[in-house]
Parts: sequence; C-alpha cells; structure tokens
Amino acid sequence: MTKGVLLLSGGLDSSLAGLILRRMGIPLVALHLESPFGCDSMAETMAREIDVPLVVRPKGEAFLDLLARPKYGYGSAMNPCIDCRIHMFALGKAFMEEVGASFLVTGEVVGQRPMSQKKRAIEAIDADSGMEGRVLRPLSAKLLPETYPEKEGIVDRNRLFGWAGRSRKPQLALARRLGLSILPSPAGGCLLTDSHFKERVGDFVAIDWEGKSRAPVASLLRYGRHFRFDEGEWVIVGRDQSDNRHLENHIRSSGVAFRPDGFDGPLVCILTSETEISSRMGELATGALHAFGGGKVPSGPLTVTVLSASGERPFTLPPLTPDRSHLMTRDTWLPLWRR
Repeated sequence: MTKGVLLLSGGLDSSLAGLILRRMGIPLVALHLESPFGCDSMAETMAREIDVPLVVRPKGEAFLDLLARPKYGYGSAMNPCIDCRIHMFALGKAFMEEVGASFLVTGEVVGQRPMSQKKRAIEAIDADSGMEGRVLRPLSAKLLPETYPEKEGIVDRNRLFGWAGRSRKPQLALARRLGLSILPSPAGGCLLTDSHFKERVGDFVAIDWEGKSRAPVASLLRYGRHFRFDEGEWVIVGRDQSDNRHLENHIRSSGVAFRPDGFDGPLVCILTSETEISSRMGELATGALHAFGGGKVPSGPLTVTVLSASGERPFTLPPLTPDRSHLMTRDTWLPLWRR
C-alpha cells in the first residue's frame, strides 16, 4: 500500500490528521520541520501517541533567506506564512522521494489561519511547491478538490471531514472519540506570529551576515533581554536561570558570554565573531551585570568566566571609569531593549 508523509507539528490538528489515516490502516512516516528559532513542539510525544515513526529535520538556512524577502509578504508580525508553507512542502516533497511515499498529509483546516489557509492561498502553496494534488488535508478534504490518494482509492474520502473556520470544538470532540490520551494545544506555537518578537526578528533579517551561518544566532532570539546599541552591538542578558542555561548552550558559536564567578548575576552575551575581549565588550558586560544583577553585584573588579568558541577561561572585568558609569543603570539599557 502506498504510504504518506505526515507533516507533524506536534499540535492537535496534525496529530488528528495522522490518526485518521492510521485508523484506515495507511502507513505514514511523520516529518517534523524544526524552526531555527526553536519553537516548542510536542512532535515526539504525539508521534508515539499516534504510532508513527518520526524524522526531525531543520527548516535550514533557506528558510532564513525567505524570511528576509518573502514573495507573499508577512502577516500581522514577521510571519511569512505562505512562503513558509511552500518551503515546508518543498522539503516534504524531497523527503517523500527519500522514503518512497506518494503524498503529503497536513492538519490544515480551511479558514483557520487568516493568511495561509484560505482556499486561494492553499492553491498557491500547492502549485508553487510543485505539490498540486499530492497534499491531503483530512480535516477539510471534502471542501477541497480530490487528491491523488483519494482518486487512487488509497484513502476513503467518505471517512474524511469538511471542516472550516476557527472553531476547535470539532477537533476536540474527534480527539475524544478516537481516544487520544494526550491533547496538545490546538494552537500553533510559531514565535514569528508574536508581535513582541517582531523587533528582534526585524533586527536579525536586516543584518548582512556575509555568508555566515545564521541558524546559531536565530536559536538565541527567544531567550533573555536583547539590547541593540547605536554603535551596532547586540547584547543579550539572561532573565533567569533557565535563560542562562539556554544561552550558554547556544552562544559559543555566535559570540562570547560572561558568567559571574562568586557572585549572583545574569549571564551576559555579546554577539560577535571576535574571541578576544575588547575594552568595549568589557564595559558592556560590566554595565549589564550591575544594571540587571539585582543589587547583588560587588563593587570593584568582577571575576567572570568567558565562554566562546575557543572554550572557557577566567577573566577579570575592571571597574568602569566615571565616563562609562552610566552603563551600570537600567535607564541606559531599557530604551535599547528589543522586545
């Protein structure tokens, strides 16, 4: 029997789409495409729940290219939903050939997303990705033209649905009826639709990365407070221990970090290709430690560990000179905060 590739986000809709076909006995392989921004996902959990093998792949640098210049534009924030969907389907098409599948399966519902799930947008996405007639949307199939697996009798169209709109009640009722023991959030978790994330992403796509990999920097955008100075410096300050851990995991390939030794304070990261600590880096690190250290940072020289691509090493930050002492106040930093 011909198998399909399920584009599994980890949300309720794509999980239901997969489960509907599994109940028909149709073999599936799930493909989860990871955002470079590290959006949360329950893909692994839901793949186990609906009993399909899962492969996880990155959306890649090509996704970051389209993010800067989307053919179909943005939604309400920095979300190029139509271009993103075309990119995902193109990756899905290549994966289909890799695993010997003949169609894609998605959890899309007509009219649910204002940008990418209107009928006209669906038609454009399928055409531009070279997937016309090969994308099955089980939750809305009866509202759309028959696809290859339906025409070939691989999938019973009578057992599919014709849902439209933003209501989630049908999905929740079906999940209960089909016995899903885990109900993931119905909503998508794409950070690009978050208006509060827009400034950081706008800064990110405006930079000329000169051929360097951008994915490591993209993975930092969701953590910490981000500050952009007029001189061009980009500083990230951890808000809590969770932020600090995530930033430590990613910063070494994107810049340097200053971790307090012997006193409480945030992790301070500076995006840079340099590994040597300049006087300006030291001033910014010292200022951020005092401004966001909650009054726990001692006066005088500060002992820190510098984290960079070359490893870890101890370092001493000298006190700021009087003409740089303004960097120790939040009033200097907050106007530069990229929310």
